[in-house]
Amino acid sequence: MKNLIEFDNAVEVLGDSIFINMPEQYVKDVQQFREYFEQVADVKLRKLGLRLIDECTSFAYMYRMGVAYEKVAKKSLEIGLLREEVIKRGLRTYCGTQLKG
Repeated sequence: MKNLIEFDNAVEVLGDSIFINMPEQYVKDVQQFREYFEQVADVKLRKLGLRLIDECTSFAYMYRMGVAYEKVAKKSLEIGLLREEVIKRGLRTYCGTQLKG
């Protein structure tokens, strides 16, 4: 559960970093959790986590390449929804919590 919380924090910092030119370290901070998710027993959580890492990486590169704001904003919304799904699934997996949604 600790890794899941640290991952969520890294994703949040990456998203917020759009206001400070998104340092490369923030992308690396998110990517470092790839090995963690590759070893997660819950297949759905594993897939969601790995997809979220890929989407965050894509978001960072889109921002750096100067892609239109509308596309970057759309990607940011996708990341927010995925982040929510990862946390919900993680809570179900690690805490046995049944959440609606």
